[in-house]
Amino acid sequence: MTSRKRANGKKKRAAKAKAKVAVAAQNQPLQGGRQMQTIDTDRSDGAQCDHGLVPSHYHWTSHREILDTYMNQCKVFLQAFVDEFDGAGGDFLAAYHATKEKFVGVWKDFGKMSFVVSFLLACGTSKVLEGNARIARKYAALSSYFEMYVEVDLLNTRAYPSWAKINELYSADMHTLVSFLKKRIRCSCLDELYKEVKSIPKIGLCCNTVCPLPCGKTNRSATKCCSRCRAANYCSRECQVAAWQGHKGECAFYADLKAKFESEQE
Repeated sequence: MTSRKRANGKKKRAAKAKAKVAVAAQNQPLQGGRQMQTIDTDRSDGAQCDHGLVPSHYHWTSHREILDTYMNQCKVFLQAFVDEFDGAGGDFLAAYHATKEKFVGVWKDFGKMSFVVSFLLACGTSKVLEGNARIARKYAALSSYFEMYVEVDLLNTRAYPSWAKINELYSADMHTLVSFLKKRIRCSCLDELYKEVKSIPKIGLCCNTVCPLPCGKTNRSATKCCSRCRAANYCSRECQVAAWQGHKGECAFYADLKAKFESEQE
């Protein structure tokens, strides 16, 4: 058991290292160029900081036309995805299937998907600073979904998206929301706000659809995940048993994905 844990730990560290190398390579400027200048993200907080927005490794001045085209493609894609997402009642997979063919050039491009993630993080940070936590939660959940898509489909460093974490962000407490954004942006704009909210208990969601707790919410430290697939969280053993009939199919599916992913990493 100990050796297996050590092996799994090595695999996770190797996967994280692979992801960091890919991101670092994408964010390098062209030889002789400088880093990107501040980009206008249509924010209303009046801030000059771009919160780490990384449209591309192209130089802003000498490649302005390329960048405009690049960013416009990504923004058109993102608007289409959000329209489908909202129209499907917040269904990520429905929005993916509705846009995957029309925007295949974005879905399969690591640089463009990285921009989509950083754009959402920048806008989410802006909304938090404005005091609009509701919209910030939506941006955070969307950025988390795209971030995990990149890890699963483009980098192969994750077996499957953590839907539990994505859903938690969609209704996150301020501690969870600010912490998520703060860890991912390249500035200190959320440092002071984080000090204000870090004492707030982090809230977790129970995956039992008939959980007796209000909205299925409880302290995250009290939740337990399914030991087989690790894709579903529950507030209690009773809720896990009650949800088993609905969960067992997806449990087997995710467990198979996890086993296949781990075998490919060996």
